[in-house]
Amino acid sequence: MSRLIHGESWKTHGAPSTLAKVGAWIQNKLPGQDPFVKPWMIDRANDHYAIDISRTRELLEWEPKRSLREALPKMVDALKANPRQLYEDNGLTAPSGESNKEGGE
Repeated sequence: MSRLIHGESWKTHGAPSTLAKVGAWIQNKLPGQDPFVKPWMIDRANDHYAIDISRTRELLEWEPKRSLREALPKMVDALKANPRQLYEDNGLTAPSGESNKEGGE
């Protein structure tokens, strides 16, 4: 995502799960905050769910119509072109600062 949006990859840093959970708990207790990360999410952060649709293909004779690899760059392009419209079209609340932006910024 960072490469698609900003043209470069972001460096990420690990943290012990106990520290991350305390940090998430504190963020959730701060007045005026509504952070996305909740303390319970920390326990599941390293879970990996492999997706295999072979059974779906076999039983339902179904194939996906879209690929995330193909769709994601188009979604990011739409976000960059007109953030306000993308949020509105998808029934999403724009992050603070995004609601006033027109396309092309």
